[in-house]
Amino acid sequence: MLGDFKHQLKIPRKFMECFKVKLLPWCTLIGPSKNKWKIRLSSTGDETSLKFSDGWEQFVSDNGVEEADSLVFRFVKDSSFEVTVFDMSGCEREGCHFSINSNSSSRRTSCRSTLHISHGSVAKEEVEICDSSSEDCSLWDEGEEETKDVSHVMEEEREGSSSEGKLPQSQKYFISNRRDLKPGEKKRASKMAECYRRSMKDNKRVFPVFQITMLPTHVYRGFNLTIPKNWAKKHMIKEPHEVELHVPGSIKGSWRVGCRWTKGGSIQCQLRSKWPLFVLENNLEEHDTCVFELIQKGKLDNVRTPIFNVHIFRTFDHIVPLTVSTHMV
Repeated sequence: MLGDFKHQLKIPRKFMECFKVKLLPWCTLIGPSKNKWKIRLSSTGDETSLKFSDGWEQFVSDNGVEEADSLVFRFVKDSSFEVTVFDMSGCEREGCHFSINSNSSSRRTSCRSTLHISHGSVAKEEVEICDSSSEDCSLWDEGEEETKDVSHVMEEEREGSSSEGKLPQSQKYFISNRRDLKPGEKKRASKMAECYRRSMKDNKRVFPVFQITMLPTHVYRGFNLTIPKNWAKKHMIKEPHEVELHVPGSIKGSWRVGCRWTKGGSIQCQLRSKWPLFVLENNLEEHDTCVFELIQKGKLDNVRTPIFNVHIFRTFDHIVPLTVSTHMV
């Protein structure tokens, strides 16, 4: 993005020469938030060239596009393009996942964009959220049956029960239904998390943070997450306690999870009790990355619970609910 990019953007001639589909006078740009902007395609005076004109300035403004950013346009169909925005360092601009069309009369959006915006989760396959004034406002829940199937597991985790007939944590497994990841997607979440941490420093966020990329023992079996040792020694209470995990923007808001120090050998600080519930309800998967931000340090003497903001970055935007099983696959 250079020069007068905020007001118009010329489509490269090479693209137009190779492009075999006739574009309509108005095209649709689909931003990282999955919201849409109508943009006029105007002639540049050269028969083989077109430019984004009317509506383009609004797209730039709503998505916070800045000079020296790089945009990737992927043709979908029906004169529509999916747009990804990268900053000068090559990191994807996270703020674009929050963007809305400020000129749109409809607030309708898809669950996939909402989930990405909040970094949270809903145990639904597909949901549409409509403005209350919309005549065709509807909720479609394809994942309802799966949600009912796991309700007993959620209840067990909430109660912390080990009563007869209920599975202990070590005999519980979550099975991924996510598609196989494409090359490069495995590192996508960690790169986004690193960019987010850099932005926290730039904005002078002073809370202590640590970053964990999810392993199978975090999210599919075993279910214990080890906090980096040096960080834990400096910031965590030295006795067994609970921590409160907040996922900014999520529907539920917070989860209480047990934290303990292991005994003997290599002493480690782990999140364990009720951690599976957090994994399940936020649909965490292998290679997803979480940034834990300690916004309130805990104290035993006045029973002050440690509170974390947990920022979730995913390898793949579309969430498919985990399956709960008593057998490892």
